[in-house]
Amino acid sequence: MRALWILALAVLISAGCATPPATSDGLVAARSSMLDELYLRPNADLSAYRRVVIDAVPVQFRSDYLSQRHGLNYLLAQPMYQPYQDADSVAKDMAALMQASVADAFRAANYEVVAAPGPGVLRVSAKISELFINAPDRLSSSVRSTFNRDTGQATLSLDASDSVSGNVLARVVHRNIVREVRRLNAADDSSNRFWFETAFRRWAANVTAELGTARRSAVSLAR
Repeated sequence: MRALWILALAVLISAGCATPPATSDGLVAARSSMLDELYLRPNADLSAYRRVVIDAVPVQFRSDYLSQRHGLNYLLAQPMYQPYQDADSVAKDMAALMQASVADAFRAANYEVVAAPGPGVLRVSAKISELFINAPDRLSSSVRSTFNRDTGQATLSLDASDSVSGNVLARVVHRNIVREVRRLNAADDSSNRFWFETAFRRWAANVTAELGTARRSAVSLAR
């Protein structure tokens, strides 16, 4: 019995000391208090990058988004003959909000945003997937305002790559429920857009904070 206990303890200790599994492109999981998943390339020196080029942001809806034609997917701003907002216009708007949020976050983190790749330039590729928006019902003489538990949700991801070699140096993934906590959210076009933009900006700031930590770690190790 004692031998089995010692063997089990040894297995637990070795598992705790094991290197986190690498991704298919060689990234290793790192701890993050702000993001669901953070991966870094071992020995990559993020401090060498002071400029970024930001790719256009692709948007992918959750598979059931367009099929759920219920009241919560009506949009206030649409005419009666077009009760649901066109998915392409939603995607373009969300992509623009995300791209602006990422650019502002990197500028705030003392990166220069440039238009073309080159030596010392980090390529930033953000993506919105599994997007679902709880859009408001139409207002009428009997319905003056609507509320929902959350504005929507999406998975936000970003790859930071060397713009010359294409090697991915860092990757983040975060599954976001967009809402104002502890109370119901007012549901209208403006508030929905506001809360998604707020979520994008908070996420982008968290991303640059984590990359900044990695940059500072690389500098301290070099010393």
